[in-house]
Amino acid sequence: MLKKMIILIVLSLLIAVGGAQAQVSITYSSGKKQHFTMNIADDWLVNVGSGVDLSQKPEDEKEPIRVISAMPGNGMPLWFGMWVPEELVTIQGVKEYVDSLGLELLDDVLTKERKFDTLNSMEVLYVSGTGKKEGEAMDFYAAFVQLAPESVAIAIYIGPPETTSHHGKELVQMVHSLQPVIQ
Repeated sequence: MLKKMIILIVLSLLIAVGGAQAQVSITYSSGKKQHFTMNIADDWLVNVGSGVDLSQKPEDEKEPIRVISAMPGNGMPLWFGMWVPEELVTIQGVKEYVDSLGLELLDDVLTKERKFDTLNSMEVLYVSGTGKKEGEAMDFYAAFVQLAPESVAIAIYIGPPETTSHHGKELVQMVHSLQPVIQ
């Protein structure tokens, strides 16, 4: 249960510092709706997908969650993911949502900070801490952003402390660039 919360928590405290030189703006959309825009450092590798072959999905089945993931192009170990889950409508429901995922990305999770704040005029819950993956120490940061009255964006980062130190400014800048798409 705590491990699941940590997973979402990982990206929330990406607010460490700010500043990559060059960036590209991306727009996250799902369910035929645009949700948010975000800037990604242009030397990062970006992948967009649902993890499900959409051509094999029955038409009456719900569209799988699309995840945008980004990793530094220099090969340092780090995972940064962003998505908007349809079933999560407020940041107050984050714990239940995370628990429902059944994910165990880290062991020995220790949550160091949980903080409600404002990001670009949106309510946000930041969560950060540490854990271990296959015996290796990892940092995690998570940001749960209330994009609209019934829409929450999630951004999560997991990586070793040295990667956090090296790419902290870029990670913070990416999270701080998040803007809702006004429909």
